[in-house]
Amino acid sequence: MRKITLALLILLSVSTLVAGCGVKQKIQQKIGESIVEKVVEDALSDENAKVDIDGGKITIEGKDGESFSFGAGKWPDVDYIPEFKKGKIISTSKDEKDSIAVIFEEVAKKDIEDYVKNIKKDFTEETYEVNSDDSIVFNGKNSEGARVHIQYFINDKSLTIIGSRSE
Repeated sequence: MRKITLALLILLSVSTLVAGCGVKQKIQQKIGESIVEKVVEDALSDENAKVDIDGGKITIEGKDGESFSFGAGKWPDVDYIPEFKKGKIISTSKDEKDSIAVIFEEVAKKDIEDYVKNIKKDFTEETYEVNSDDSIVFNGKNSEGARVHIQYFINDKSLTIIGSRSE
């Protein structure tokens, strides 16, 4: 996890430099993407790690199939948690066991309240819920053993949804 965090920081730093230069041509963009991919792969110290930059989406994939995408803007391909379709996805990750983490911004409080209300219908076991002036939190498990953790911060309208299949 430390290596992925380090790689992500390097990736974001170099990407910001490349983006800040106002890459004007496709060839310059591809060269910049290739350089960043190589720097991150070297930082991971894993010959099986793969870094892919495609426009605004950056994906780091490890040897075991775990992946982290930044700027993906798309809900991961899982069927055990209903897709949250509001707000703006800024980061996603999914590993080989279909565990996911999705981070959103620009989420309206009403939208997350409606989503949690819907989730609670299926995730009825081992529930934990807290509503405060600052945040909304819900944890639960469904009948198949899948788990969900939802955390919404009211002031900055950010949301994190974490899910895992039964083991």
